[in-house]
Amino acid sequence: MAISRLSIIKFIELALTCACVALHYHSYNAEADIGMLVTGTFIGYLIIFAGAAAGYVMQTQAHKRVDIFYSLIGVALFIASGAVLIDRFQNYGKSEFKDKNMAKASLAIINGAVLLIDAVLTQRGG
Repeated sequence: MAISRLSIIKFIELALTCACVALHYHSYNAEADIGMLVTGTFIGYLIIFAGAAAGYVMQTQAHKRVDIFYSLIGVALFIASGAVLIDRFQNYGKSEFKDKNMAKASLAIINGAVLLIDAVLTQRGG
């Protein structure tokens, strides 16, 4: 089985999302406005990426339009989650809690960028 650029990107997305979920577990903040968006994005896309990764392993990929749809929605959700976390914790004071939240915010924004690359490559047939 040949490993394509898209399958590598899918596994990177899955790894980044797993890292975000692990950091979120250790730095969860029970504020409703942040908690709903961030938790929903991380857990929802963990499930989506695990299914996509399983599809690539079993060589049963999702339809191109569906893949692009999930990628573009993911771009918006991950970047919004990262932005909300940065806005909330940038002036929080020095603490391990702040550091974990800023780390997961950064990873979320990076994952949003990777998802955008994924959408472009999928559209181009890469």
